[in-house]
Amino acid sequence: METSQRVKEIKARYRAAKNKRQAIGMDSKWHTLDKYDIGQQWENNTPAWIPKPVTNWIHTVKVTKRAAFAIENPVGQILPLSPEDKDKAQQLQQIYEYEWQRLGATKYMRSAIEDGKLLGTGIVQFYWNENTEVRGGTNGLYEGEVEMRRIDPANFYPDPQAFSLEECRYIHIVERKSLEWLKNHPTFGGNHEETHSTEDDRGEIYKRDYSSSTEGKNDIIDFHTHYEKIQQKEGGFRYRVTYLVGDKIVHTIDDLQPRCYPFAIYRDFPQRHHFWGLSTCSLILENQKIINKVEAIIALIGTHLQNPQRIVNKRSGINPREVARYGSAPGHVFVSNGAPERAITWAQPPPIPEYLFRLMEQAKENIREVTGITESYQGMNVGSLQTSSGVEQLIERATMRDRDQMFEVEEFVEQMTRILLRFITTNYDTERYARFENEQGDMDFISYFGTDYQGLEYDFRIDVSAKAPMSRQKMQEEMDRLLEIQGQYGYDPAIVTPEEYMEIAPFSNQVRQRILRRMENERVINNTESLVQVAMMISEAIQSGVPEEEVQQMAMEMVEQREQARKQGIGSAHGNDPDANSGQIQRQQAGTGGM
Repeated sequence: METSQRVKEIKARYRAAKNKRQAIGMDSKWHTLDKYDIGQQWENNTPAWIPKPVTNWIHTVKVTKRAAFAIENPVGQILPLSPEDKDKAQQLQQIYEYEWQRLGATKYMRSAIEDGKLLGTGIVQFYWNENTEVRGGTNGLYEGEVEMRRIDPANFYPDPQAFSLEECRYIHIVERKSLEWLKNHPTFGGNHEETHSTEDDRGEIYKRDYSSSTEGKNDIIDFHTHYEKIQQKEGGFRYRVTYLVGDKIVHTIDDLQPRCYPFAIYRDFPQRHHFWGLSTCSLILENQKIINKVEAIIALIGTHLQNPQRIVNKRSGINPREVARYGSAPGHVFVSNGAPERAITWAQPPPIPEYLFRLMEQAKENIREVTGITESYQGMNVGSLQTSSGVEQLIERATMRDRDQMFEVEEFVEQMTRILLRFITTNYDTERYARFENEQGDMDFISYFGTDYQGLEYDFRIDVSAKAPMSRQKMQEEMDRLLEIQGQYGYDPAIVTPEEYMEIAPFSNQVRQRILRRMENERVINNTESLVQVAMMISEAIQSGVPEEEVQQMAMEMVEQREQARKQGIGSAHGNDPDANSGQIQRQQAGTGGM
């Protein structure tokens, strides 16, 4: 196919996707939500004398929900499907966790959740950067790495006939780039002075300035990336990527590796037969508009009450311009032709209607109901509730919807994980290193070839709801209570151990692991010392002629008593003496010696 025909085909697909998205109102909705999010909801044609209060619930809901869904390290677990794959799956787990941390994948997941809460959909892209420097420490083993980036949904144009990523025949991305970036890019670089874009080519919906030049020269170009899914004769699909600037193809990848769309998509509320998700912020948009309009009316009436309009009698001889300028200036003198009280009068504005305040509070209450961000959700005063159990139940009900929505986050993390592993097992064909922390707390490395894990089938398990801040806080409170009960009653077996408590404790992972390693080392040392003491006492008892059956019984009692004392050491002691059998053995020895 000729280049010009190819460009026309790609542009036609792009315009079809763009028209569909505009027809269903997504662009106008995103534009409005973006304006409200940054506090610029008042249109430019609003008169300057009208107050423009900004009570920004849109931004508050976005950041509050993002914080509620923030996960410290949302990695899952790779599970082998056969015993033969167990070792490989464990190694791949270490590689996966290292790459997840290296990429800062948690940051991109957080940005996608933020976009989802505001716009309904968040998108993250994985890509292969072959233009990295030689890496691998001083050895310089390899070039190229997997990298990630955030894609604004406004720049993402999927196949208009598709309802999911898998169904898309093509995906088109349009981004603003500087001409300087294009010239200096190692893949797309070249002479692009004649490059230009038409208004129809633009993917920008936020109506922000396209020019970055102080001289008025437009040095911003529209950079198009076109992904398409092509059926293979031998079965399966391959993916082709074409890069365009204006009407010029600057680069093509005929067979993208790995063979998949490299996008993970998060939807706040998935919709039936719809590619785009529904956002929490869009559900409260109309109530947000009511609040701002009512506040503007209240502020306008309040302004008039403070500085009411003035009526100037034509016969007074007073210049209205002078009144407008100095009407509220103290000490200013106006000369009137007639009676002063008839020269200038004030128009009495109406009082602020009470129903405006009620309407505004009702709109705020509607927002709280829709989003679930109630007083209890935000940790505010919950009224007459006094018992901790009552407060916990209230918080439980307030966060119920968030816990249910965690399923969407789990799906998103699984998408990210599977794409990342496909890049690793496809593109990492030279020796690399993965760093991890060993059992002693030291840094260790494993060398690997990612392609060695190609074809490994696995299941993936993750429970992000257990790692969410709201769940972690509840678990911490439960563990505090269990530890208190264990220390008070000394149950055997223990209902909670110090190690289990430390796994939930709100410490950094580094501090937590250091404490757990110290506890394990001290336990080994204490057990060794106890066993040595028991062995010495047994030896002395045998030498003193104590019957073997009695020696065994006393040894078992000593071991059990020391273990019981260790468990009771979690809380208050109960007066058990771990060395009580020592005196018993000595008395037994004395009695035997006197027979």
